[in-house]
Parts: sequence; structure tokens; C-alpha cells
Amino acid sequence: MREILLIISTWIHLLSAVVWVGGIFFVLFVALPAAKRILGQQGKLMGAIGKRFVPLANISILLILISGISMTLTSHSFSEVVSLNSSWSQSLLIKILVALTMMSIHFYRGLILTPKIEKLTAEGSSAEEVRKLQHLSLNLVKTNFALSMVVLFLTGMLSVYRN
Repeated sequence: MREILLIISTWIHLLSAVVWVGGIFFVLFVALPAAKRILGQQGKLMGAIGKRFVPLANISILLILISGISMTLTSHSFSEVVSLNSSWSQSLLIKILVALTMMSIHFYRGLILTPKIEKLTAEGSSAEEVRKLQHLSLNLVKTNFALSMVVLFLTGMLSVYRN
């Protein structure tokens, strides 16, 4: 039974990571460049994409947290996870910290930065101020993409260290 729970948790964890990281990849390397080329002004399109993607990302993040906790608790080496005596447990700790940083950035953008941009836009604030915040938001998405590459690299390390 333990193995089945671990397999299901791992599958949910991987699927959720694919949705979140794949969504970031799609936005940065497909949607944004296409919107710039075709529309010249990508704000409305990216806003519409964000409204559809953010709830999926939020669910994925929640599932990553739940499945990660489940995987840790059902793992045969739970004591190794908390000891930090091996390269595997140290890599796992770094992976968790990087993933938590990504989550913080995601929720900062969604709960604080995006509403602020929308409010300033609706109030007719200076275009320069809105543009600066949009640039910050885009840089945070790029940061999250870079951090996701670190998480994937650490996942590869964990796989090698486990064998």
C-alpha cells in the first residue's frame, strides 16, 4: 500500500510540475513573442492568458505541496530527509527552498503585483509607472523560469544520488 501511495503522489507531483513549469515556458517563449509580433501591444492578450493560467498554476502549486509532503512521509528514507547527512538530503532541502521561493514569487505576482497594475491602469495612472510594474512582473516570471530549471536539475541530482 505504501508503494502505491508513493507512486500516486509522485505522479501527481510530476504532473503538477509539468503544468506549472510548462505554463511558464509557454508564456515566455510562445505567447509573449507571438503577442508582441502580431499585436504590438500584448497587455490584453497576456491578461486573458493569465486569467486562465493562474488558477491552473495555483492548483498545481497546492498539489505539489500536498504530494511533496506525502512523498516525504511515505518514503522509506524519511529519517534521511531530516538528517541532512547525505548529498541526497542536502539536494532535497535546496530543492524545497528553491520551490518555496518560486511559490512566493508566484503568489506575490498574483496577489499583490497584478492587482496593483490593474488598479493603476483603471485609475489612468502614468503609463511609465504601469510599464515599470509590468516589467517587474515579467522579470519575476523569468526568475521563476530560471528557478524552475534549478529545481529540475536538483531533481535529476536526487535521482542519481538515490541510485
